[in-house]
Amino acid sequence: MKKYFITMCIALVGFCAFAQKGEKSVGLNFSYGTPHSDLGIGIKGQYNFTDAIRGELSGDYFLGDDMLNMWDININAHYLFNVAEKIKVYPLVGVTYTNWNVDFDFWGESYSESTGRFGANLGGGVQYDINDIFAVDFEAKYQLIGDWNQLVFGIGAVYKF
Repeated sequence: MKKYFITMCIALVGFCAFAQKGEKSVGLNFSYGTPHSDLGIGIKGQYNFTDAIRGELSGDYFLGDDMLNMWDININAHYLFNVAEKIKVYPLVGVTYTNWNVDFDFWGESYSESTGRFGANLGGGVQYDINDIFAVDFEAKYQLIGDWNQLVFGIGAVYKF
């Protein structure tokens, strides 16, 4: 009975150990945004407020095409669930500010317009810890920005310190 109890305690501690409080990480992100099928590149910084709650500040620049390009800044919160030794899944919720730029020529006249809006992020992701200092992740989030809603898929890597 005693061995069973000790085994269960060790398993429970292993399951509940998410990330370490105060852990920080920085990384790069590659994104794909719909509905315009734009590829993007971004940076992110993360901070673990508790073992399970992480904050993230990120920015992405979407390459767009000759007429349209876009960038965004995001502040997200993740709640980490440790599902295996090196795998964490997390829902995310946050806010975004996005800016869309349109540049085009029409009969020799150049037109340019830029506008930005605030919105909300809802989604989730999976993180795989390669070792104690490097991790890779896959994330999907839906940006609710009024009539500019879009789904963004991202794959990234972070350095933890």
